[in-house]
Amino acid sequence: MYKIRLALLFSMFSILAHAQQDLTMYNLDEIPQSAYSNPSNQFNGKWFLGLPGISSNYLSLSNSGFAYSDIIRKRNNDLLLDFDALLNEVEDDNFLSFNTRIDLLSFGLSLNDRTQLSFSVSEVGSFKLGYPKDFIRFVYEGNASFEDNSADLNGIGINLAHYREYAFGLSHQLTQKLRLGARAKYLYGMENIYSKETDISIFTDPNTFAVTADANIDIRTAGFDNVDFAEEGTSNYLTGRGNRGFGIDLGANYDLTDKLSLNASVLDLGFIQWNDFTSSFTTKGNFTYSGIEISAFGDDDTTSSETSFDRVADSLEEAFDVETNNDGYSAPLTSRFMIGANYRVNERSFGGVIIQSEIFRRSIKPSFTLHYNRKMTKWITLAASYSYINRSFNNLGVGLNFNPGPVQLYVVSDNLLGAFRPQHTRHLQLRFGINFIFGSDKSTELRSTYKGAIGETESENDDD
Repeated sequence: MYKIRLALLFSMFSILAHAQQDLTMYNLDEIPQSAYSNPSNQFNGKWFLGLPGISSNYLSLSNSGFAYSDIIRKRNNDLLLDFDALLNEVEDDNFLSFNTRIDLLSFGLSLNDRTQLSFSVSEVGSFKLGYPKDFIRFVYEGNASFEDNSADLNGIGINLAHYREYAFGLSHQLTQKLRLGARAKYLYGMENIYSKETDISIFTDPNTFAVTADANIDIRTAGFDNVDFAEEGTSNYLTGRGNRGFGIDLGANYDLTDKLSLNASVLDLGFIQWNDFTSSFTTKGNFTYSGIEISAFGDDDTTSSETSFDRVADSLEEAFDVETNNDGYSAPLTSRFMIGANYRVNERSFGGVIIQSEIFRRSIKPSFTLHYNRKMTKWITLAASYSYINRSFNNLGVGLNFNPGPVQLYVVSDNLLGAFRPQHTRHLQLRFGINFIFGSDKSTELRSTYKGAIGETESENDDD
């Protein structure tokens, strides 16, 4: 089983399948879950409650390299992968990601006019894959297409994680102009794949076709090897594994003038220490692989548990001198940062700009967003956004907050067109849910002035 898992792990790099984004949601601070993007945001109400599975459901799929329609061609009713088009579309370094997040419980409380507390429990899953252009060239053309017959596969990287997040948040209006927020997070991990190092260069001898690899590979896994779910039981799986971590989100909002404000957040600073059901696969050095004997693919011996697949895996393992161990390891979260500016058009509406990026394998991939929010009635707020994401400009986002009270219903997407034309998009994202909010101040004014801040005079409060 170990060899099968090892082979499957490496084969994952051949899947051509960036980060959790909430660009339209970022400034919808009437929705409590907007604090997930900027912890300084404060919802409109005395307290709120989010029930399991309905308060917040998040899904995103993003690929910086290409969209489905960029590379799939139809010929005689058959769908074909156009590698030439694929090579023209992708950059030297590319990222693909899938993220999902479901809130199991959430609630918040306004202590006074300046301070809000919140708590949430969320199930989080993420998959991120970095793949270089040379990897696609190597798969399609082999080393013959490289000037010196060497393919540089540095940039391949994978990070898969499934964990539960327990978060405690605090937002406080420190002065009339400055509001700060933070979310401290305790993390319980269940599964993980983490490529700490994947530096690979492959040379093919033009005469013998033997493959020489200069490799520095260090891949860590947790929750996949030596797991007996029947013996472990559901309870131990959900709460009993020894994988623990911590994280923190930070946010701020500063009013430069009555109309212009700046905001920023740094998210997912932290790590998880993986200790249970761990396996690490490392190899470093220069290795030559001459091929697999034809006999390895012969009929399987029914008297032996070894299959043809096992024999091929043996050959690969021997050639690349893979070392394994079951030591624990620490894997960082994929951190993100957001920075923006808003201009208040009138009491009902404001617009602005947002820059967001994640940091994955020492690389930064930014996105840019223009947005506009308007309070249509006391109960309804609409938001619209237009984003540049993954080298594409066809990302039109919308958001709806319907809050007659105490029930709040919301749905927000950074790319509405992607829902109708997914084959032409490089980014799909959706967040929706239902909250129960009590004590909301129903008003047609959007982002009314925060009261009770240090430094206010009695007359200023009266004017508010």
